[in-house]
Amino acid sequence: MKRLLLLVITVLMFLPVEAKKPKKGSFNANANYEVQVLGVGQDGTKVFRIWTTAANVNDAIAEAKRNAIAVCLFRGLPGSGFTNQTPAICKSGDDVKHQAFFDEFLKLPKKDGTGGAYLRFVNRTTDEPPSGQFRIKVKKGYKVAIDVQVRYNDLRKYMEEQGIAKSLDSGF
Repeated sequence: MKRLLLLVITVLMFLPVEAKKPKKGSFNANANYEVQVLGVGQDGTKVFRIWTTAANVNDAIAEAKRNAIAVCLFRGLPGSGFTNQTPAICKSGDDVKHQAFFDEFLKLPKKDGTGGAYLRFVNRTTDEPPSGQFRIKVKKGYKVAIDVQVRYNDLRKYMEEQGIAKSLDSGF
């Protein structure tokens, strides 16, 4: 009996376990991107460089804009020599709790130009396809960096209006 139990446990240990992959174009708060803060812009904006990997350069640029908003919402911005660390606008788990909202809000643009509402908070970017050190050919496409300015205070206010984030003066 003990041998049978040991055999069953051993077999179960080696069965493949597959995590559910997000749909292409859907938002995933655990997306893989890198952030380098460049400074604080004027009027409540944040300026940073974001690296994103995608199959082609144009897809990487589109995903980088979305990921720039996502980093402000879910991870916060790291500190740098020029700025202090900026906390995330949303609490941990809000991406799951309000998944339907974020799936629509962070929807990538389609060919007809329609996309998620997140684009109105991306104030300025280096949209031209980057070259040299800001575009690297990798195994599954391109790793691209763009500089982006996000209207951080307006984004926070919008999330408060939608009932997702608490206002800063609401207490603890």
